[in-house]
Amino acid sequence: MTTDVVTKSKNKNDKNNDDVVIDKSFNRFLFLNLLFYLLNSFATYSIQLGWFPSLPTNSELSDKYQTIVTPFGLSFTIWGLIFIWQLVWIVWQFLPSQRNSEGVRKAWYYYPIMTVFQACWTFAFAYEIMWLALIFMYAILITLIMASRSLQTYSKCWKGYLLWQAPFSVQTGWIMAASAVNTNVVLVAYNASVTAKLIVASLSLVALLGTAFTWLSSYPVDFAIPCVILWALGGVYAELKEPTTSILAEFTTKQLEGTKYGVLAGMILVGVGIVFKIIYIFVKQRPEAMAAAAAKQEQENTNKSSSEDAEESV
Repeated sequence: MTTDVVTKSKNKNDKNNDDVVIDKSFNRFLFLNLLFYLLNSFATYSIQLGWFPSLPTNSELSDKYQTIVTPFGLSFTIWGLIFIWQLVWIVWQFLPSQRNSEGVRKAWYYYPIMTVFQACWTFAFAYEIMWLALIFMYAILITLIMASRSLQTYSKCWKGYLLWQAPFSVQTGWIMAASAVNTNVVLVAYNASVTAKLIVASLSLVALLGTAFTWLSSYPVDFAIPCVILWALGGVYAELKEPTTSILAEFTTKQLEGTKYGVLAGMILVGVGIVFKIIYIFVKQRPEAMAAAAAKQEQENTNKSSSEDAEESV
């Protein structure tokens, strides 16, 4: 049922401003997002909490299929942040003023689609069908990138970013790192050579660096994704400082040290890139944008005054 309300415009200078209608009606996106959040939470945590005793947890499988680029265990606590933030996102869009907002429309069906792929990944990984898990992982990644890009195309303040875009961006950054790890897991699962594992691990790290700088160069910039990639690289570096027994048995000290310092170099590059981007925004990009906006507003006011003068003369 539609329960629209009318609110008066607060712009006193605009004589022609009409009343703003806020559509408070419910729509399918709200209920689909809630439903698929609950289903995804059940699929994810039912295995981790041991509700399926015959299936191993992600932690057990991570130890079993340890790669040279697997992050330190505590790095995965970011999933708690992701699920909590997305719950806030779900609740926020049920508020009357948000039900039909642009954020809801821009999110489209991306969230339900993503959660289906994530649930499928959860069970494919649990059943150790690693090639299938990798396909679902990249499907999750593609869906999240599309969602993040869609949500990046409308104007919003910092509050709008935190409530609408950040829940997707944080997961996008983490899934980028998880895709790199999952790619390496496939090689472990199918007993690839050490050389192949080192090559794929190196390419994975280069891909993460390229992704971080691609997002840093975007406009408007989305800092969440490169920051999460930096978090993931930090987890890989921490793990390489104290490798597991299986990694020590498979790789030489030289190979491990080379990978560790390569990851450290990547962390420094991404960190410096983030700092320089922040400086660039406040020193150059933001002042230019504000000046352009002011010039546009002044031009509009000039055109409006000219139009009003013309009407009065008639």
